[in-house]
Amino acid sequence: MSDNKNKIGRQDRNLISFKEKYEVDYAVRQLQKQFPDEAKQDVKKALIKAAIAVNPSEGREKIMRQARKNLK
Repeated sequence: MSDNKNKIGRQDRNLISFKEKYEVDYAVRQLQKQFPDEAKQDVKKALIKAAIAVNPSEGREKIMRQARKNLK
């Protein structure tokens, strides 16, 4: 099911849809701001690894927190 861009709000902001390239790219850019020395590929791998470790329905912040741990 594709993302309905007309339905925006808290539920949508709280999740990362890994089926949507632009959402993954946005999360990677946010992580790269915190880890500028890391290559984009390494940041993306850390994000995907975090999404596997954390249930994606638990939310964006948990995934991002785990990805930051993976990059340290």
